[in-house]
Amino acid sequence: MPNSTRSGKNRKSAFSIWVRALQAVTGPWTKHNLFSWVGILFVVFFIKGCIVDQYTIPTGSMEPTLIGNPRFFRGDRVLVNKCLFGPRIPFTTKRLWHWGNPERWDIVVFHAIAPDAKHPILVKRVVGLPGEKIHIRDGKIWINGEVVTPPEPLVDVLHYTDAVTIDASEIKRQFLLLAQRNQALPSLDPYNFNVQLLYTEMEKIHSTVLGKNIDTMNAAELESLCDSVNPAVFRLLEKLYTAMGPEMKYGVSEEAKYSIVPDDHYLMLGDNSAHSLDGRMYGWVPHNNLYGRTFAVWWPWSHRKDFTGFSLTWWGKCLMYGIPTILIGLEVFFALRRKS
Repeated sequence: MPNSTRSGKNRKSAFSIWVRALQAVTGPWTKHNLFSWVGILFVVFFIKGCIVDQYTIPTGSMEPTLIGNPRFFRGDRVLVNKCLFGPRIPFTTKRLWHWGNPERWDIVVFHAIAPDAKHPILVKRVVGLPGEKIHIRDGKIWINGEVVTPPEPLVDVLHYTDAVTIDASEIKRQFLLLAQRNQALPSLDPYNFNVQLLYTEMEKIHSTVLGKNIDTMNAAELESLCDSVNPAVFRLLEKLYTAMGPEMKYGVSEEAKYSIVPDDHYLMLGDNSAHSLDGRMYGWVPHNNLYGRTFAVWWPWSHRKDFTGFSLTWWGKCLMYGIPTILIGLEVFFALRRKS
């Protein structure tokens, strides 16, 4: 048998296996089954887009309230009420109806203002409301000239700063990311002794960290990889990142354009203020960028918490448990129909 004929049969056989595997999940590829799947997908997207959805906390900017880590068993997954502020056109910041507004201290999920943001979906706390004059001083929020005290559970958590600092673990993470790329930094003097030391240490550890997901590593993992690195490297990076840190103006400067929240906009801040890139840098967040209000942490199981009492109401329980039950029931129903 010619090789071309044999390879053609092998490709058809492989394709047939893939088709059978897919049909084991989707059922037969018929018009009736297609409409069933379209209906299910419509319901799912409608619920996720207009009623309730879940999001992963991308960074540690809301710690200790919310734990940020993309790993499934480490980072918090939050449930978000998406019908509170009004429905939006999917995949846009256009809102069809403006139903409600967030209140101060609400935890809100919203779309980042910068189009090239590393994390396009952010989770922060609402601190400044439209029309208010905001000023951060002495760890407190001054609104219209008066100190605003946060709710009792947050009194020992919130201490707002007018500068971002970088902790030891984050310095190590940044060093490992540099070592992973292992490229000279054009802004540094290549003849400086400490810069040469940095490049030497980057070269030494490059092969060790190549291909690793450094962004998801915890403090112990970072410490282990950096155990043999010269401490002078970390001192250099700390100085560099402090000097090159983003400028804070919104809510910090007393100029009107940086202190008075425009109409239909909000100031969003992270609870982990000293290590949070938030509204102090990127400014006021428009209402249309808001996805919804966070009402609970549903995963990991040991981190479960309820922020609004939503999950304790009968209608909250219906949304949280009833909707998944209905979707599973529909799939079982259609599966039984296909078999019959």
